[in-house]
Amino acid sequence: MQANITLLNWKLEKYYDEKKIPVWVFDSNYELSYTNFTTSAILNLMESMRQMARSFTLAHSIEGFHLNLDNPYEMYFFLSNDVSRHQENVIIIGPIMSIKPNENIWKQLSFSGNLFAEQKRVISHALPVLSLEDFKYELANFFKNIIEEPAPEFLHKYDGEKKTDPTPSKEKHSAKSEGIAIDDSIDEFFDVEELCRLESLYKFYIINGSTYKLYALFQDEDALSVLFPNKASLKDCGIRAVELLTIAKMASIESGNDRKKSHLRFHKYTEQLKTYKSYDKMLASIEKASIEFARNSHDINMYTRDEYSPMTNKCIKRIIEKLPEKVSLDELAKELKISSKYLSALFNKETGSSITDFMQDIRVNEAKHLLTDTELSYSEISNLLNFSSQSYFNAIFKKKTGLTPKEYREQANQQNTTASQ
Repeated sequence: MQANITLLNWKLEKYYDEKKIPVWVFDSNYELSYTNFTTSAILNLMESMRQMARSFTLAHSIEGFHLNLDNPYEMYFFLSNDVSRHQENVIIIGPIMSIKPNENIWKQLSFSGNLFAEQKRVISHALPVLSLEDFKYELANFFKNIIEEPAPEFLHKYDGEKKTDPTPSKEKHSAKSEGIAIDDSIDEFFDVEELCRLESLYKFYIINGSTYKLYALFQDEDALSVLFPNKASLKDCGIRAVELLTIAKMASIESGNDRKKSHLRFHKYTEQLKTYKSYDKMLASIEKASIEFARNSHDINMYTRDEYSPMTNKCIKRIIEKLPEKVSLDELAKELKISSKYLSALFNKETGSSITDFMQDIRVNEAKHLLTDTELSYSEISNLLNFSSQSYFNAIFKKKTGLTPKEYREQANQQNTTASQ
């Protein structure tokens, strides 16, 4: 290795900036002397790398290098380097992921030990995803341009420009793609089985109105990496977003929602998607649409009754389909083609509640779920449920429950803590 440590460190830092490939250097006592991997989760990986350095010295010190492919999801390259007559460093290049990790894969990784969800998210974004062939090209580049030493013989054929497939992209796709262009780079880490599982869950949550489960799903970076495997491509994100909206629409109809209303909601959000220029905006829109579809399913199943007249149940469905938007008695009566006075009297007689109180009950019940099952702030919940202000939300919530939103959340958290002990 070059004697100019300052220059080498600069090269390695630049190497990570360009390639996202971590490099670790351990001295003869297995103390970390350098790494270009500087995320907040460095300590979690460092101990794992230290153990690997020891194992390499015991098993492969004679060869002086080793390509570790023991785990199908992670790759490493180990190299011995003589610093002086009595000191030898171990260089580790990796971990290199062969697939974007999801929750099932995290359990099988050698370094995932005690990682928290946030640390997994950080590491997932900080590590590269490469095929074995691409990794070998990067190793050849590392020897040639970073440490400027001869590469092992098995890397000689990779010492040059990476060959690209001259076949036009449209001709590379099989007939089963039905003419739709598919980005082959996604296939390397595209987990079809996990995607199907998450889509089934997504549909189940909407049919059953599990809005709080949907909130959790859209906060799970591992799940989002499977649902949107190529976030860098706006086109791919748009396709996936429309696919999810289609699932949501069909699930909503299956749960008993009005078919026309479901189609209109689908059309509204697909049109919005055309205007967005970033993955984050698309994701926020899909989350909002999913919650609306699920809320309709949940509330229709919860509030309609066989003993109610068809007109009352139809009124309930119309209210739910319009929430969280405000709807007046006159608007409902006009849509249902009856007088406001008759609708108000019928609704009150059969449900024991005025239409205004009924709408407040629905929003308060939804707020209860959000307070106990999400970490959304009080203002975010107020805005999401379309209360005119947070103070008005607080007043209505206390009127219906006897507690402020803050008191309700604290009480729920305390009960959960007690139940888990």
